[in-house]
Amino acid sequence: MVGPSLPPRRADLGRGRLACWMRHHEEDGMRLRGMPPTHARSLWRSVRRHGFTITALARHAARVHGDRLGLVVDGWSATFGELWRAAEGAAAVLYLDPLERRPRPVVVAVAGPAMPVALLGAARLGLDVMPISPGSLEELRPAIPRDALLVHDGDAPEWHRGPTVTGAQILEWSAADGSGLGRTRRRARIALPSRSLAGTVTTHVQGAMGVQGLRQLAGIHDRLGVEGTDVMLACAPLHRGKGLQLLGMALLTGATLVSAAHTPPADRIRIIRDRFVSVVSASPGQLTGILDELERTGEAPPRLRRILVAGQDLDADLVRRLHAVWGPIVLTAYGSVQTGTVALATPEVLSSHPGTAGRRLPGSDFGIVGHAGRGDATGLLWVRGAHATVITEDQARIEDGMLTIVGPLTRPDTAD
Repeated sequence: MVGPSLPPRRADLGRGRLACWMRHHEEDGMRLRGMPPTHARSLWRSVRRHGFTITALARHAARVHGDRLGLVVDGWSATFGELWRAAEGAAAVLYLDPLERRPRPVVVAVAGPAMPVALLGAARLGLDVMPISPGSLEELRPAIPRDALLVHDGDAPEWHRGPTVTGAQILEWSAADGSGLGRTRRRARIALPSRSLAGTVTTHVQGAMGVQGLRQLAGIHDRLGVEGTDVMLACAPLHRGKGLQLLGMALLTGATLVSAAHTPPADRIRIIRDRFVSVVSASPGQLTGILDELERTGEAPPRLRRILVAGQDLDADLVRRLHAVWGPIVLTAYGSVQTGTVALATPEVLSSHPGTAGRRLPGSDFGIVGHAGRGDATGLLWVRGAHATVITEDQARIEDGMLTIVGPLTRPDTAD
């Protein structure tokens, strides 16, 4: 194959390891608050069938939250049951036609509702899938397998040798009947490329989520307190780590996820009001835009239950400003493409330490390079999560188990 290849797969988890994890999950308090036993059993069955993957979460959501509105993207909406059927329909056609019954990686470089449908469809087939921004094909070229199936609305690059389909085709195929799609022994993995300050492109392949990723997701759930009745607004694109994490959160809890990437502040405020959004996830720049728009118009702020801040420098002044408008409902988070979110600060912590990124999540860890143990230290930060340990390019301070970034983030999220 011309171009980079993805790392070999790990052996699938056997029943013994699954049983051990389930016992450990219940013993260490990782069970989600309020999850009924029937839902826990559904999640268990989905994990046994599809592994610790986003496929398992989507199948679980379709089974227990089927008629509940699950995803809204650019005016397109689907219940959890419809989303699963759309993914299976697209997967069935992809398998027979462009894939020609042969497994190959799938690169999803398309915006709108076709992105999550193609992502879940590829995952349903057990294929490695790489979601990226439509405009990042050339920038991330070193990480993209040349013979991958490319989902892209523009012209395929000259260096790409694999088949190409459009987002419109994915949505058309999603109406097909994929209920007869056979079971696959392959376990979907999500490949997330990233670029260092030096310009080096690397690819992190998640065993799409895995045990540690599920523990982190459950830890975020416990601190963020997402409920099935919540409507979450994601200001990050769904192909980014934060967007994917919120999609996983929605599938796990039954909350509705509304995507509003690259949307003006006035439109985001309107969406919050019209959709009865209760939880907002956004970068400091995006939240500053919303606050500035409210001040400009003089309108009353819409009601919110939680605000999750991540992706850019943690600004203590912005936290105080948000608290002044909405009260102590702000949480801040820190993580990387390779590890996912590793630290999260609750409103109670932020009231005393407005600039902190919070304490470590279950299944994750962080520390200062060259400093042994978990004592207080300052220096170059390393983080661990989702089966990956990474030395970041950020300077940080750790005091009493709390993480604070002491300089500007080296790779901030610049999405609108």
